Amino acid sequence: MSVPTTVSTAHIRVRYPETDRMGVAHHTHFFVWFEVGRTEYMRDRGCPYSELEKQGLFFPVVEAGARYHRPVRYDEELRVETSLEEVTAARVHFAYRLVRPPAGELLASGFTVHAAVDASGSPRRIPPEVRHRLLACEASE
Repeated sequence: MSVPTTVSTAHIRVRYPETDRMGVAHHTHFFVWFEVGRTEYMRDRGCPYSELEKQGLFFPVVEAGARYHRPVRYDEELRVETSLEEVTAARVHFAYRLVRPPAGELLASGFTVHAAVDASGSPRRIPPEVRHRLLACEASE
């Protein structure tokens, strides 16, 4: 089910070990920053991963992609903008924009798709109360 797009934000500062010798952030760290944004997005909507996992619900990444628009450098402050793009019975799709404040220059964009599974890794449906919290928050913003 497609949902209206609203954005949750998280702030990151690029650390030295995330960069190469030229001070440019390595591309693999963008997915870590996307995860920070996604974790905060879920927490803001009353669905912290720690609570979902206690209930036996896990969301492993089953698909991911990124497009790198501009270099990111050591010690820059970044804003991760995360939006929920789609929720189905057993999958969640997030979109990300990594921007440089305050002007909002687009540095990278990406997405992840997550399957709902139980503790053994078997597919399961997303519980109605979790879907409701995600969709109700989207519709009310």
